[in-house]
Amino acid sequence: MRNASRLLTAVLLAIGLAVPACGSADAPDPKPNLLAEYWDSAAVKNDRMPGYGAAPEDRKANLAAYYSAEELVSRLMSPFPCTARRDTGSRGGNSFDTSCDLGDAVRDAVRTAGGDPGAVVGRVALVKHPNGALELLTLFVAKGKVIDGNGGTYAGLDEFRAGNDILSSGDVMLVPRDLTKETGESELITVYGHTRPPVWPWLLGGAGALVLVAALLLIRRARRPGEPEPQPPAAP
Repeated sequence: MRNASRLLTAVLLAIGLAVPACGSADAPDPKPNLLAEYWDSAAVKNDRMPGYGAAPEDRKANLAAYYSAEELVSRLMSPFPCTARRDTGSRGGNSFDTSCDLGDAVRDAVRTAGGDPGAVVGRVALVKHPNGALELLTLFVAKGKVIDGNGGTYAGLDEFRAGNDILSSGDVMLVPRDLTKETGESELITVYGHTRPPVWPWLLGGAGALVLVAALLLIRRARRPGEPEPQPPAAP
């Protein structure tokens, strides 16, 4: 059992390192191996795999008994049909919690997208918060739209990162590139949970201020004695 756990650890490390990241503005450098961190933790918020709260080694041994590394990643990151909420306190073995908490906002968003609130597809994003805590964030898919727990609706990953009010630009997540896919597997990427505000307007504004100050200094040096000192333009 220990050998299986160690082998699974090594393979997950390799898989995590192979996960691509977007450009430097979209993902941290160096890129964290969130799969390895998930494997080493027994305190992942909203974890859907068995062993939540157990000792890390016990959880690893249990998962290694039922899953290969590829199977574990596939089970964790693939879409699933949502079921009714149930008691998950005694989950074990190779069980995977498919229950979903569909609030009114989510149901309304599913209907607006043209879907059926009684047949919703769920999928997770593996999120690492700035304080180091891990969370499995559940998202919902309906008719080519991805819906968050607040009912926010997005056409895909880019829109979700730009418009969601659940994650911040300090959060990092492992997520399928195609969030709207309802069946099968999708390429996994590591990105920030929210797009970062552009830096260039601040740079341009700062550069403009420096140019103005430099111009005033040159004019001051060039003016003849007795001439009034030029004043900066009034603010609009």
